[in-house]
Amino acid sequence: MRVSKKSAAALAATLLTTTMLAGCGGDNSAYSMDEEAAGNLKVTYYDESYFFQQYGNLFNAKFPNVEIEVASTNSMFRDGVTDYEKAFDDFIAKENPDVIMVSMDQYAKLVEKDMLLDLESMLTEEDFKSEDLLPGMIEVLREKGNGKLYGLSPSFYGQALYYNKDLFEKYGVPLPQASMSWQEILQLAQRFPTTGSKDDRVYGFYMDYYNLTNLGMQIGGTGGLRYLDPAGTKVSLNTDGWKQAFQLAIDTVNSGAYYAQGMSGENDMPMGGTYESYLSQDKFLSGKAAMTISGSYYLQQLEQAEDNIKDYKKFNLGLSTEPVDPANPTVGSSIGANEIFVINAKTPNAKAAWQLVKYMNGDLAAKLLSRTMNGNLMARLPYLQDRNGVSLEAFYTLKPRTDMINQYENLPQEFYGPFNTVLEKEINSVKDGKKTIDQALKDAEAAAQIELEKAKKAEAERKAAEAKNAGASEGENAETSPATQEDAPDAVSESAAATAS
Repeated sequence: MRVSKKSAAALAATLLTTTMLAGCGGDNSAYSMDEEAAGNLKVTYYDESYFFQQYGNLFNAKFPNVEIEVASTNSMFRDGVTDYEKAFDDFIAKENPDVIMVSMDQYAKLVEKDMLLDLESMLTEEDFKSEDLLPGMIEVLREKGNGKLYGLSPSFYGQALYYNKDLFEKYGVPLPQASMSWQEILQLAQRFPTTGSKDDRVYGFYMDYYNLTNLGMQIGGTGGLRYLDPAGTKVSLNTDGWKQAFQLAIDTVNSGAYYAQGMSGENDMPMGGTYESYLSQDKFLSGKAAMTISGSYYLQQLEQAEDNIKDYKKFNLGLSTEPVDPANPTVGSSIGANEIFVINAKTPNAKAAWQLVKYMNGDLAAKLLSRTMNGNLMARLPYLQDRNGVSLEAFYTLKPRTDMINQYENLPQEFYGPFNTVLEKEINSVKDGKKTIDQALKDAEAAAQIELEKAKKAEAERKAAEAKNAGASEGENAETSPATQEDAPDAVSESAAATAS
């Protein structure tokens, strides 16, 4: 469906701090375009109407004669899709878009296939103000582009450490500092009292759902640990690094300083309750936990708690950086981008595509989108605003990590469930004093290796069945086409000859 103008715009995020990217003056005349020029563009995005709210309306205000067609990526996720990489490739081949929205792993794959237009010279265009872009995001996009810039992202996501200043002051615990490790943060958590009933006491650290394995995996992931070899064929858990990570998680839980939804074995997230009851279950929101880790969307939930919880007691909020690896203290493990815009190298509409990507990542779009917050953070620094008096600098301080991206992309889907079950069982056996950490990780590694091999076999069988079904469907379609029926004998003999050869 072709559309040029819709109604309304506004949306998305908030910005921050200083640090500059070098940008030199100059215009790229090869992609300059008169504002009255006509053209057609096909763009991939989640949803057509949302695209126009975010970007399309205002782009069309500047280029009113450019007709934009949105190919919704939601159509890829139809029933029965199990191979999402193939579904994406098929979608791009079918739609042949000019501008493509991709995730970081899709970006890297399209770069390897030489399918993208180099955007490096966009940074030299004076009106683009490239010096305002978040340097770390440009750095990671260049790294994944083998040294060249093939995409830009107007926003990014990440996590920060949220802390209740009032509780720290009340119990005489020093405030968290930037670039603290997991060990330092969890040691702070253990300085808070552990007495009192579950409903009334204070906790040093809170998470919104309980999984002891998940806590250990987060600690290990921050330190750059992998549980598989690079080839994805051998499980690796019985290592000193993983022992330290899981032991820290176990010690923290056993200390009584840590609380998470469901860790008592009870359902403390009632289904079908009011929004007030949902928010009240959150120990940090309700002022009963000193620290938690979450994304920027959590700031909205804090505001909603104040508006929705009866007799809510507001507290002074602080933000610090997410936990870091002491050996790599300037890098954050949760930072990334899901809306990277790239240009198809084969587009016949390069000028219009260039102008659209330039607008979506430009100064005006960032200014408009920074006025609201939809969970993402803007990648342009000048529009940083405090959120209700709280500085968001913690989200912008660290650089994205590049060595963890795509590390598990080739794992079969059938592996994750059994792997988590095996690991959770073994780690809990250590928490309960039934095994040593050495024995538990040795057993977990052996059991997980068996599950990996089973999952790979199941994946191979599934893909073979899908290929067979796809071939059968193509055969049925060929048999019912008029041309095939007329030439059936020749077609059969040609097929037999091809098979024989």
